[in-house]
Amino acid sequence: MNKYQKRTVYISSSALAFFLVLSLMTHNWGFFLWSLLPIFMVLMTVFATKTDKKSNGK
Repeated sequence: MNKYQKRTVYISSSALAFFLVLSLMTHNWGFFLWSLLPIFMVLMTVFATKTDKKSNGK
């Protein structure tokens, strides 16, 4: 996993944690439930892309 993929995973997990805390504080689970699909789509895009070894310079 390259550094951009790691960064995307960290950002996605922090966004998911933010919406979880927001939902717990407001008792409105719509925030958390509506954030699941976009975050899942971002993570699947990150893991589905292949890294090009020629462009890495290694």
